[in-house]
Amino acid sequence: MTFRSFVALLALTAAALTTGAADDDNPYKTAKVGDYAKYALKGKVGFLPLDGTVTQTVADRGDTEATLKVVLTAGGADTPFPDQKIDLTKPLDPTKGIALPGFGNAKLEKLKDGKEKVKVGGKEYDAEWTTFKVKVAAKGAESEGDLKMWTAKDVPVRLVKLDLAITLGKNDVKAVMDLTEFGSKK
Repeated sequence: MTFRSFVALLALTAAALTTGAADDDNPYKTAKVGDYAKYALKGKVGFLPLDGTVTQTVADRGDTEATLKVVLTAGGADTPFPDQKIDLTKPLDPTKGIALPGFGNAKLEKLKDGKEKVKVGGKEYDAEWTTFKVKVAAKGAESEGDLKMWTAKDVPVRLVKLDLAITLGKNDVKAVMDLTEFGSKK
């Protein structure tokens, strides 16, 4: 697994996981062009550290679809990822699978959920957490891992924290993303 592949996995997972599977809503229904969320990223791929930021921005929005741009900034360089199209006519459901370049689909199986206060970016949020079993097909082999995410209704794109642990090939991958800021660039 390449460094870029891991970053794609993490960034696109974060983009897709903006609301819990049990929610009957879609946070992008009320999003406006320019709305964004920025996350601090701390992680490791094998023994290599990965620190940076992930920024999700609503780039376009119509009546039935929103376009989300995801950019990783690490080592002083920006790495944009393919735009994510969000269907506004349906609730978001992360268990439907996420298309990942070079991997095919990542499948998520919801395990547990609950509520707790979580502090990220200097603020405390009343959050709902959900744990998932993650299955990723990469180069003919399937890998499994664990994902926990925290969402809060007072954050426009809902995701406030994400914790991922998975083994891909021979690499143990661990990553944490914490919300640092959100708002509108317009």
